[in-house]
Amino acid sequence: MKQLFWLSTLGLAIAATTLPVVAQTPVNPIPDTQTPGTQIPNTQTPGTQIPQTTPITQDSFGAPRIKHTSTSRTTNYISLYTGSQPLAYVTVLPQENISIGDNITVTDQSGQSINANVTREGEKMRISFAQPVAPGSTLEIVLTDLAFGYPYPSKSTFNYELAGGHIGFNREIPYGLAQFQVY
Repeated sequence: MKQLFWLSTLGLAIAATTLPVVAQTPVNPIPDTQTPGTQIPNTQTPGTQIPQTTPITQDSFGAPRIKHTSTSRTTNYISLYTGSQPLAYVTVLPQENISIGDNITVTDQSGQSINANVTREGEKMRISFAQPVAPGSTLEIVLTDLAFGYPYPSKSTFNYELAGGHIGFNREIPYGLAQFQVY
């Protein structure tokens, strides 16, 4: 039994140290683009400074994501960045012990209300927009009329799964979990 244990440990140690090396060995070696003594191409001149570029803002062409969440007694607020593609709908899936009322409002970053149709698909809420939301927008989703079932999430956190349906994509893109803390 001891021999089996030692042999399996030795085999795992060998596999753990050699497999990463084998996996990183390139099949085709990368060709050397410049050899010593060759002329620098005209696109690169020695001693010139690369011009500074303006930094891209945080939300410019980034991935869709949940920016932040906040909560009050019976209302949850989700701030959602839409990403670089037009957004057709958002799905919200609460935990098992939470139910969301039908009163859901959506506003954009300027505070203007966005026309949306809210439908239920089992426990999942689907917020479909009448017009696709422009890329690079930030939406504020307000979920009201929350009801908590047993066990009541006292002094804990609870989550909503969020995903978005973007125009040009065949599947929903998951945004992650919107997490709320209950005291």
